[in-house]
Amino acid sequence: MMNKRFWVKVHHSRTGEVVVAVCDEELLGRSLKILEGFSVEVSRAFYGGVLVGEEELQNYLKQGTIINLLGENVVEYALNHGMVVEKAVVKICGIPHVQMYV
Repeated sequence: MMNKRFWVKVHHSRTGEVVVAVCDEELLGRSLKILEGFSVEVSRAFYGGVLVGEEELQNYLKQGTIINLLGENVVEYALNHGMVVEKAVVKICGIPHVQMYV
C-alpha cells in the first residue's frame, strides 16, 4: 500500500462522539449511485479534511469513537491491522465500506 493517500476528517458531535471519516483519495467528490434516484455523495464536507499517507492514518483513527471508512485501500488497511473483520465490510456500488463503533 505504498504511496496510498486518504482524505480524513474528524467531526466532534454535541453528544461527545468523535467521528473519524476516511476515504481513499480518488473517491472524494464522487457520487455513488445505489438505486435509481438514490446516491451517496462522497462529500468534501464529510470526508475532505486533510490528505494523509498510510503512516499518518493511525493517528487519526485512534481519536475516533465512530469510524467511517470508504474505499478499497482504507478498508484493506483496517483489515490488515486487525481493526475489522471481513464480514463487517459492505459494498456501496462495489466500493468497500465499514462503520465501526469503538
